[in-house]
Amino acid sequence: MLSANVHRLTDGHIAKTLLKFALPYLAANFLMALYGTADVFIVSRFADPSALAATATGAQAVFMMMALAIGLTLGGTILIGQYFGAKREQDVAETIKTVFSLFAGTAVVCAVFMVIFARQIAGLLETPAASFEGAVQYISICGGGLIFTFSFESISAVLRGLGDSKNPMKFIAIACLLNVFLDILFIGYFGWGAAGAATATVIAQAFSVMIAVLYLRRCGFIFDFSLKNVGFYPNKAKKILRLGIPTAIQQTIIFGSFTLMTAIVNKMGVISAAAVGITTKIDGFMIMPAMAFASAVSVMAAQNIGAGQPQRARETFYTGFLMALCFGAPAFAMMYTHAPWVMRLFTQNSDIIRSGSDFILAYSPDCILLCLVFCLNGFMNGCGRTTFTMINNIISTVFFRIPLIYSATSLFAAGLALPIATIPQITLALAYFYSGRWQKSVIENGRKKA
Repeated sequence: MLSANVHRLTDGHIAKTLLKFALPYLAANFLMALYGTADVFIVSRFADPSALAATATGAQAVFMMMALAIGLTLGGTILIGQYFGAKREQDVAETIKTVFSLFAGTAVVCAVFMVIFARQIAGLLETPAASFEGAVQYISICGGGLIFTFSFESISAVLRGLGDSKNPMKFIAIACLLNVFLDILFIGYFGWGAAGAATATVIAQAFSVMIAVLYLRRCGFIFDFSLKNVGFYPNKAKKILRLGIPTAIQQTIIFGSFTLMTAIVNKMGVISAAAVGITTKIDGFMIMPAMAFASAVSVMAAQNIGAGQPQRARETFYTGFLMALCFGAPAFAMMYTHAPWVMRLFTQNSDIIRSGSDFILAYSPDCILLCLVFCLNGFMNGCGRTTFTMINNIISTVFFRIPLIYSATSLFAAGLALPIATIPQITLALAYFYSGRWQKSVIENGRKKA
């Protein structure tokens, strides 16, 4: 038994199949955004701006490592999806075992790195003096918890590759609810500030992983998380890394550009740092439908490419983009017309509201543009063309986003850099999409060559 909610996405009405698979993704993205926003929201309510800036800055550093985890595990999702679509269940089983074995070691290395170099990382981010120690504490605590982050992402990647988007959503919901409760306890009652936010996050992640493992063992999942079930297949590992490393690089570069933005904004003072800390959380909510449909498109495309159905994969992209746009257009309208109101949901500080509103107005067009670029990237990744999406993201980030952010002298200018950098990325992705060079599967036809 692979999973209680395994689904083949290679049959049935495309729109219905995609929507049914994407909705749990959307709910999971909402919960993840709530998960991250809870720290900032509760710190802003119970602590001073320096603690808020420390939490926001520390979160940027941790997100860099989360981007690495998400990028690497996506290689497993793609490979599992294509094997599953091709109905090669032995290859699916070997890939699952390799995913868990491969990323266990990666998690330990990343966690040790973050703990040892927390102070240096906070320094590179130009953390304001008043927030420096709080940021170091946040990075150290959440960095050590990356073991649970990688574990959770690995489990989610495997399940989603099998067409199961419901169970990852449930596991995220558990972590989110516990995180909010612990945030209120540690920050509001004990007054631990940024350290309390980080501690709540790690405990919630660890508990969610434990629940996920217990559930999967009880339902007879193919991997029972015991030492006797551990397996490592070099050929599968090579494929996973070939697909996952480009995605990890692009995710790290993208998040790195936002981390650079945090460092630049931190030089403008605590108010600007706190404003951007809030707006990045708001942005997470606004773009999560696009991210959800892009992720669903990726898995559905992978299964259909594996099944030898490129036309169905193409139609999946078109459908996913239109669905994402139904959410992106209203998000843009709300952000553009009600920026101060949105900021007031997180803070009553008039200076932070004014600075954050300028930033929101500038980047709000990205709510629409990202619907297209996310779905294009998700589609290409699902087809196994992660190297192309990496190169495209590097061009957009290195030649457009970073120079524009670095030259920004105000929050409005920094925010405007985001949609401007998205336009060339869309142009290149559309050109590749219509070239048709994505139609060949990344898995071999013969079982022995896998």
